[in-house]
Amino acid sequence: MSAGWVCLLYHDVAPRDSDYFATPAPAFGVQLDALRAAGYRGCSIAAALEAGPLERCAAISFDDGNRGQYAAAFPALAERGMTATFFITTAWVGRPGYVTWHELREMRAAGMSIQSHTRTHPFLSELGASALAEELRGAKTELDHELGQETDTLALPGGDFPRGRFAPLVLEAGYRVVATSAWGVNRGDRGRAGWTEVRRCTVRGEPPLDEFRRILAGDPSLGRVRRGRERVLGTLRRSLGPSRYARWRRWFLEAMGGTA
Repeated sequence: MSAGWVCLLYHDVAPRDSDYFATPAPAFGVQLDALRAAGYRGCSIAAALEAGPLERCAAISFDDGNRGQYAAAFPALAERGMTATFFITTAWVGRPGYVTWHELREMRAAGMSIQSHTRTHPFLSELGASALAEELRGAKTELDHELGQETDTLALPGGDFPRGRFAPLVLEAGYRVVATSAWGVNRGDRGRAGWTEVRRCTVRGEPPLDEFRRILAGDPSLGRVRRGRERVLGTLRRSLGPSRYARWRRWFLEAMGGTA
């Protein structure tokens, strides 16, 4: 395993800057080219975890399963010989605006890693044991059946961990790697219940290329700023609860024109 590597977190890749969480397709291509020019191999989380100590990797990941990930991100990655991990909310597969099982099978056949983002995208800390087990096992069962694989990686919806006493259910469901929304460089950290925990650096919109290169390099000063922001928002989230916080955040972003 390499001494340290960054995992990028994207959501949608769209024709233009149409959503707070979306990255315009042209900008995504520029970012992949910048990644390669800086000497990194763009790859899945599994490949980064398996990389040798001298290999410069940058893992690329996507949440939710928006169709732009198939229509725009997948071709851009394939054109450059790169792979990525796509975390899929299985109940959304085939809905308008989301990928289909046929598209996911095509992506997997081309070397992309297709992993779990639960069945319905709930906040896991708000679930009891039975509901949590159903979300975790249900998504894995669907992915395994539809794609002929052993799904072993989970991305937490909203970065929200299960309540502490229910954390072992993640391993019991068959997941060995948990992708978070916490900013930082990865060095093979073990999570609170024994899983391998992956930090991810969110990329939204079209950040300046200098900032994007700092993200790739795990720039400490940028990391301090982002983690400080996470602490502030985390305090608000704990005070309001995940669902109320999410509603407040949507209202705030809409009020600010989706640019905050």
